[in-house]
Amino acid sequence: MPRKQQLTWTVVLRLAVVVTGCAGLVVLGGGTALWVVEGKRPDSTVRSWGDALWWSLTTLTTVGYGDQIPVTTTGRLIAAGVMVAGVAVIGAVAAIVALAVALRVARQEELAFEAAAEILEQRLDVRLARIEAQVAGLDARLQAWSTVSADDDVCSGGDDQ
Repeated sequence: MPRKQQLTWTVVLRLAVVVTGCAGLVVLGGGTALWVVEGKRPDSTVRSWGDALWWSLTTLTTVGYGDQIPVTTTGRLIAAGVMVAGVAVIGAVAAIVALAVALRVARQEELAFEAAAEILEQRLDVRLARIEAQVAGLDARLQAWSTVSADDDVCSGGDDQ
C-alpha cells in the first residue's frame, strides 16, 4: 500500500476510534449521571446503573425504546445532552464512511488519470519521433540542395559578375 494511502487510512481509523471513544464516554457519563440524579427516586423508571447505561445507549443511538425515561428536570437536561451527542456521533460516523468512500473513488480516479497520462505521453513520443524524422529528412534535402546549388555556381563560372 502506498505511503500516502496508508496515511489516509490511518487518519480514518483514528477518527473512528475517537468517535467510538467519545460515544463510549457519553454512554458511561450520561448513564452514570442519570443514575446519580434519578436512581433513588421512587417515581424513576431507572432501577439500576445497568438500566441507566441501557437508557444512555438507546438514547445515544436514537433508538429510544422508552422503557426508561428521565423524570426530573436535571435528568431531562442530561437526556438532551446525550441526544445531541448521539446526533453528533451519527453525523461523525456518516462523515467517516463518506470520507472512506471518497478516498477510494479519488484513488481510482487518480490511477485512471495516471494511465491516461501515460498513454498520452506515449502517443506524444511517437509523434515527436515522427516529426524529428521528417525534420532530419528535410534537413538532408536542404543540405543536398545547397550543395547542388553551390556546384552550379562554380560550374557556370560565376556569370553574375
